Amino acid sequence: MRDDHPLPGTDHVVDGVRLHVVHHGTGDGVPVLLLHGVPTSSYLWRDVQRDLEHTHRTYAPDLVGLGCSERPAGARYDLAAQASLLLGLLDSLGLDRVAVVGHDVGGGLAVHLAALAADRVAALVLIDSPLHADTWPVLPVKVFGAPYLGEVQTWAMRVSGTGPRYLASQLARGLRATELSPKSVAQYATPLFTADGGRGFLALTRAFDPQLVEAAFDLVRADPPPSLVLWADGDAWFSPAAGRRIAGDLPGASYVEVADAGHFLPEDRPERVAEEIAGFLAELPARV
Repeated sequence: MRDDHPLPGTDHVVDGVRLHVVHHGTGDGVPVLLLHGVPTSSYLWRDVQRDLEHTHRTYAPDLVGLGCSERPAGARYDLAAQASLLLGLLDSLGLDRVAVVGHDVGGGLAVHLAALAADRVAALVLIDSPLHADTWPVLPVKVFGAPYLGEVQTWAMRVSGTGPRYLASQLARGLRATELSPKSVAQYATPLFTADGGRGFLALTRAFDPQLVEAAFDLVRADPPPSLVLWADGDAWFSPAAGRRIAGDLPGASYVEVADAGHFLPEDRPERVAEEIAGFLAELPARV
């Protein structure tokens, strides 16, 4: 299913931080927590959520610093802090155990969550995620990660109005099977190219510590939950070799490579992502 319209979300305050969460679906399968990366938002998952609506309840939060979630000045944006907030969110939603799906930086957050509270993670799905320290940062992130240069770049794109065009070009580079409509680009760009939107994006991007992500991954792979590694064959930033390496490091993990797809796999091939997640979770009782 493809639909440019966003799904409605609600706000939840956890430890004083407002998180925006899109909850969709009525299925009785294991609940699914969907974690986006940069520079996207929960909007990335809209079609996947629609395709899973009859089998699973899905929850897609905006990470702190992106989308419609809060961007508190001086707050911690690192993934360990975000994982702690997610645990509080699960408590507020009354969710004991969930399948955690992470794309891009969201995969790093997923392994942080699994390392922090393994008993809350029924299964783990990693999609085009940089988990080894030598795969991060990629070139676009290096530009924004540089002190002062990132601030100048985001300010210039905001005041000149060129931000949405730049974002559209980066999203297009990460797609193979589809082309985003202007409406979809605007859904990503509008919260990003504001004064606090740029600040939140920079704070989150700079707080992504690849060494800590790999350390969390090492903890998880020592005693992993049932795991699926899903990768696009045409990822412009993280090659399938990176995906196979992750799957090889996770005992018992399944690896699926999706043809004719780019880095933003949930946007590019949402029906295939939903199909793989649903099929994997359908076998979960036999795996636990």
